Amino acid sequence: MPMTWITRAAVAIAMGLTASAGAQPIQPTADCRVTDLMPSFWPYWEAARDAEPTDQYRLFTQMLGAPNAEVYDSILRGLPINADELVPRAMRLMRPVEPTVRVLSDQLAADLPRQLALFRESFPDFRCTAPVYFLFAAGAFDGATRQVGGRTALLFGLDVIAQVHGERLTPLVVHELFHLHHNAVVPNAPDRLYWAVWKEGLATYVSRRLNPDVAETQVCCLPDVPAVTAAMPTLIPELLSQLDSERQADYARYLLGGAMDIPARSGYYLGYRVAAQLGEGRSLAELARMPPEAVRPLLESALRALR
Repeated sequence: MPMTWITRAAVAIAMGLTASAGAQPIQPTADCRVTDLMPSFWPYWEAARDAEPTDQYRLFTQMLGAPNAEVYDSILRGLPINADELVPRAMRLMRPVEPTVRVLSDQLAADLPRQLALFRESFPDFRCTAPVYFLFAAGAFDGATRQVGGRTALLFGLDVIAQVHGERLTPLVVHELFHLHHNAVVPNAPDRLYWAVWKEGLATYVSRRLNPDVAETQVCCLPDVPAVTAAMPTLIPELLSQLDSERQADYARYLLGGAMDIPARSGYYLGYRVAAQLGEGRSLAELARMPPEAVRPLLESALRALR
């Protein structure tokens, strides 16, 4: 997620390791406190891949869920499908991508320090204070933030990454690292639709800028660009009328797959186009620090220009 590995920044402080069964340190890296749960996944995979669904779930709870309870409770809580259905389905989907997951798992030690160094070239004040986990996410997500042990943590689900992104890990990692940085430099941002469109669009734009050798269609996390472009004449006026919405349904409509009449995650692309427009004459660091009261009128004006 070809990859850009231009590394000029020094990587200085060795990371810590969360105590967890089968967890392995990733050395060396910067100040991220990283836990790799994949070494504990592979014994589970060998034991459960050919088992019946009920046994797959039982072994999951015994071999992964219980030893890493805080992590997996945060992953499975609040999902629209029960864990005893989710896990067997994820195991089926894991079969064709097992070789890719193994490649991704083996890359972690070499790749993460380089990704952090690359990221700090544009954001030298980035502080990776959130715990980072690489794990089997049981199909729940590719990259996400969750509350683990009372702290915001950054989790990467290698099973879903393999399905969605293949071996291209870098664009997704950059996207999610930027969210951590953005949340730190602009704390207490409003829970409104315009800010959600901005933050996802800007994270996508940063991912694009820091991975110039990756085709735009493979940048995290752009949707179906031609479909969104075709829908823009009706999509943009509708979005403009709802920029200050705080409704979860509106967030889902533009940033998830919450509507059948518009392309899924349309807001990512619209926010990306706005960020690209505002990025003319501004550095990535300047874009990251723009306060909500500055973003709101600029985003509205840029969206009107896209119509």
